[in-house]
Formats: sequence, structure tokens, C-alpha cells
Amino acid sequence: MKKGIWPSQYFHKPDSDKPIEQIWDDIDNYSFEEMYAKEEKHKDIDFVIPLPPLNYRGKKTKGIFYSQGVDVILEKFPRLREIFFAVANSMFASYPWAEGADAFFCCYKNEKREQYYISKHPERKGTYFLPLQDADYLNEYYMAPTFYAKKTIDVFCVSTAYPVKNMPMIARALKAYEQKYGRILKVTYAVGSRLAKRLDDGTMDYSAMRFDAVEQLDRVKEILGGDIKKYIDFYPYIEYKDLAKYYSSAKCCVLASLMEGKNRFISEAMSCNTPVIVFKDFNKYARGNYPVFFENSGEYVEEYTPEALADTIYKVICNPLKYEPRKNYLKYGGRKNFVNTITDAIPYFKENIPNFEYGRIHENVWVDLACQINYQLGFHDFLYGANPAVSYVRGMDRISSLIEFYYSRFGIK
Repeated sequence: MKKGIWPSQYFHKPDSDKPIEQIWDDIDNYSFEEMYAKEEKHKDIDFVIPLPPLNYRGKKTKGIFYSQGVDVILEKFPRLREIFFAVANSMFASYPWAEGADAFFCCYKNEKREQYYISKHPERKGTYFLPLQDADYLNEYYMAPTFYAKKTIDVFCVSTAYPVKNMPMIARALKAYEQKYGRILKVTYAVGSRLAKRLDDGTMDYSAMRFDAVEQLDRVKEILGGDIKKYIDFYPYIEYKDLAKYYSSAKCCVLASLMEGKNRFISEAMSCNTPVIVFKDFNKYARGNYPVFFENSGEYVEEYTPEALADTIYKVICNPLKYEPRKNYLKYGGRKNFVNTITDAIPYFKENIPNFEYGRIHENVWVDLACQINYQLGFHDFLYGANPAVSYVRGMDRISSLIEFYYSRFGIK
């Protein structure tokens, strides 16, 4: 079966008459890993370490790294697996392709899908399937509510303008809201492109963006009767340090996609205590029964229609005290839960880390002491990026330097 095929047939229609196994195959036929395998993209490969290798009081333990370029990294540094578990990230709803990975980010826990995948790929038996993705590696202390923010934005969106994001659906919902509820919503939308420009009059010049993004924004303009600014306050790019104040100022956050990766925007919104709105069909083939969010963190739109989306927005902004997204996010998400999920899933850590307890690796005294001795950081500080030079780098040159640092620490030549 040919690979590298973008499964666009699922991006704008919520239902398919294909057997679920065939849909899974279609999803798994695409991974962004293929893009990062090209030499010109090596400068953009991530190398993220939630748990470093440790050596303390005669006891050595492996660490964990994840990347969308696992095979590229392991080809250059094959002995890295002596001190790290390698976790592959497809950056999509697909299972990763990395042959050298010990574990896969699979976004959601879906046992039927895992069983089907193993039946087709028996060589992957023994791979750990983790219901995580890089979107879950969110610093919940940095991305948090800003105490001074007033709820001045009805709807906040952060997504590219590419077709997979279904931006025209949001535009139609804004018109439907105006017609049904007699009010134009205050919407702020960041498209994450430095190619666009915000002009002095508050409009956005998007003519330099990629052709398919321009087409989507042209459709939005047409749907809104030619006056985008009347309905949407577009920003080309909002710096990460400023995002929390926008989330905190919003009454809800809306995502219109039907299929993609886990989506960082959802996690960021919840961490800032802003309820999220997604279609119930979002990633439904990959998720199975696994939820997009837990407990009362937002609402699912029951039908894939502008009217249903408009009604759900109305429901959320009229009931601000109904939702507790940050409370639930702290319970299930954030970096502590991220590293706990991985170490709980891989038996090695229970077998090798002294006094290991499920769900509490972030509180393990031996891990904290070992981290301090090895890297001059307690584990909490390591995990939350107090010294990113030893925990997160991008690009093969920096990755090589960091791996050489770890090799020297653990006697690998």
C-alpha cells in the first residue's frame, strides 16, 4: 500500500461508509515523520526529554525522549537506546512510522485499533502505545489564567488557515449566530503565520500566505459578505508569551477540525480555564470511545452544521459557571501526568526506579535526588524547563551536541 497520502476525504465530512479498519489504514498512510526525514527539514526536528537518564548511588536508569525524527536521530546515534527509550511522534492522528521507536504516541487509548495495527504489523508487538502526543506536554504553570483578564472576547481561535481546520465552518456559524440570536459575536482569531500582516486599520493582509490558506480566507470573506473585520479580528501571529491573556479573556475556544493530531490549542485553552468547543466527530475514528476532554471542560457540537456550532457557542457563553476546564486539566493533563503516563506504561521503570509508585514518578525522592546530582536541577525543575539546554532542543546540530553531552555523562563513545 502506498504511503504518504494525506487523508483529506475525512477532513470536511464527518461520516464515511468505509469499514473502520480501512479508515485506520487511510489515517496511518500519512505521517509528518516523512517530511522531517528529508535533510532540509533536519533543522526543525525536536528532541524533547521528559525524563533524563539517571545515575545515583550505584543505580543507573534510562530516560525518555520523544521526536518526530526518531529514525533520523537513531541512525546517527545508534547507542542512544542504551540510555533512552525512544518515543515516536507522527504529529497526526496516525500511528508513527519510526522503525527504531520503543513507543508510539497514538493520541488516544483505543484497544481495538491497537489490536488491528499489531495484527497487520506483528513486528511491532512489544511497542508501547501511549495515549499522548506533544500537545499534552504543556507547561500548565506557564499556560495559566491571567488574574487581570476580563472576558472581553466571545470566541477565541488559534489555528492555521489551511483546509484541514475548516475555517469556513466557523464563519458560517458566526452568520448563523447573528441570524438566530441577533448579535454579532466578538471573535479573535490567530492564524499562526508570519507571512500575513496586520494593517493599521485592524484588517489582515494575507496575500503572501500559502495558496490554500489564501483560498480558505477568501472563502471566509465571501461567507461574511466581504467584511471580515465586522465578524473576526484576525491576528497573523500571537507570541507564545502573550497567548495566556487571550485565552483568559475569552468566554470559549472553538476548534472546527474533524481530523488532525491531538491539537495543542485545546490543551492551552483548558489550562487557562477557558471551556472548549469541538465537534463530537473530531478524530472520532482515531479516538474510539476516548474523550477529547474530560468532565465539564467544554461542549461537543452534536451535528456538523453551522447552526449546531452557533447553538453550542450560545450555550457555553451563557453558562460561564458550568465549566471547570483548568480543574479537570490539572487532574488529567499537564507535564506531571504526561511523564506519569509514560513511566506507568513501560514496566522498565517500575522494575528499576527505587520505590516506584504508579502515577507518582514526579514525586519520587530517588528520581529527584538523582536528577539534582546529575543535572543540578530537581526533577520538577527539569520537567518544567528550568534549563531547556538539557531537556529540549531543535535541529540536528543542537540535538547532536546534547546527545554528546549525555554520552559523556554515561560513558558512551
